[in-house]
Amino acid sequence: MAWRQPFSKRPSGDGSVTEGQSERVSTAAGQFISEVGGNNAPPTYQDASGAPVESQSPLGYSVGPVTITLLNITMMIGAGIYSTPSSILSGTGSVGVSLIWWTLGYLLCLTLGAVYLEFTAYFPSRSGSEVVFLEQAYPSPKWLFPTTFAVQSVILSFGSANATVMAKYLIAISGHTGTNWQVKGTALACYSLATLTLVFNTKYAYWFSNAVGIVKVCTILFIIVTGFVVLGGKTRVENPTANFQNAFSGSSTATAYGFTTALYRVIFSYGGYNNAFNVANEVKV
Repeated sequence: MAWRQPFSKRPSGDGSVTEGQSERVSTAAGQFISEVGGNNAPPTYQDASGAPVESQSPLGYSVGPVTITLLNITMMIGAGIYSTPSSILSGTGSVGVSLIWWTLGYLLCLTLGAVYLEFTAYFPSRSGSEVVFLEQAYPSPKWLFPTTFAVQSVILSFGSANATVMAKYLIAISGHTGTNWQVKGTALACYSLATLTLVFNTKYAYWFSNAVGIVKVCTILFIIVTGFVVLGGKTRVENPTANFQNAFSGSSTATAYGFTTALYRVIFSYGGYNNAFNVANEVKV
């Protein structure tokens, strides 16, 4: 397909298309259109039946290297990374296997991230990530895969679970045990605050997100340093290296279901490495 070819080998890919213009090319695979976005990316070809490239992003171009990094980090250091380690340890049966699972999950997410990088290189002026990839990979039936993905994202989104976990954490910090309605109300308030921040000003929303990301990084670094301090044996913790003695003891009792769900939860904990690809069109090249 035309969009799968390098820029230099694509039909009429001489770079003559300028911002706000388009060029239609007919090939054996169908109709393709070359368009240029406002983020200074080179002309890219996509299926003509897909959504058009925005010559000017209505959300602006406020996403730079720092924001890209913190968008991924902010999503990765979320509720999952704190709430899933205990269940992962329970599923694998031992500390040793759980650490191997964390390493395998990391390598899997690296390969998945490489796939996102490749597809985004084909469509650097389109925001939406998976929606764009599905739209272009499966143009027929028209809009079927993007619509299906959108419905799946709304109905089966992990965002509601994350908001609920955050609500429970906030209520626990206050020293209370919230009722179901209090947890739901707090979760709804968190979601509403995040949505309104984006509605009012995109640039300020990114600033707020970056600030939250810095706080998260500092928090996780504090936890890591604290762990090393405990391992150093200079605290009141008795036998701080107990978890690393017979590290694989108990793994034989784990089941295939436990191993599978543990690996799934590890990948979920790493989730967020692909967050910045959702705003590709807001990145100035």
